[in-house]
Parts: sequence; C-alpha cells; structure tokens
Amino acid sequence: MAQALPFLRLETARPQRPPARAVGVERARETGLRFDVLPESARVFVDGRAVGLARQLESLVALAPGVHQVSVQLTGHATWRAEVLVGDRPEPIQVTLTATP
Repeated sequence: MAQALPFLRLETARPQRPPARAVGVERARETGLRFDVLPESARVFVDGRAVGLARQLESLVALAPGVHQVSVQLTGHATWRAEVLVGDRPEPIQVTLTATP
C-alpha cells in the first residue's frame, strides 16, 4: 500500500500596511482687507480695479496674500493711496479723506 505524504500547507504572506495616520485638513482662511472709510460715498480701488463704494463693501474684500495697491477717491477730496501687504489674516484699513479747497 502506498504511503500517504504529509499534508503541506501553503500560506501567502501579505505585506503589512503601515498604520493609518489621521490626516488633518486645514480649512483655508479667508484673507483680504476690511475697510473703514469716511466719507462712505468714496470709491475704493484695489490693484486698479473698482471694488465699490465704501458703504457698499462687505465686511471683507477677499484678496490673495501679497502686496496690493489700494486707493480711495471722492470728488472734492484728496485721493488716498497705499501699498498694502495682505498676510494670512484680514488687514484693517481705516481712511478719512480730506476735503480739498
């Protein structure tokens, strides 16, 4: 009678995956300029583009971080101009135009 061979068991080795890490998703912060302008009928410009009348501006004019050219104009008043650096937080801008004689 033939002798039975011992049963061989094959196992496939699977590479272990590294443990899953929690990935924090950082919420993008809105940044830009917050204007407080008098008189409120003055026009506000950013980088040569009209963004609106001071009284109509939302609480934040959203802008990319970096340097921006800002001007505030109203007939009969001296124009206010500035170069403003916008960082990762909103930058407040307070302007009171002076009437010209």
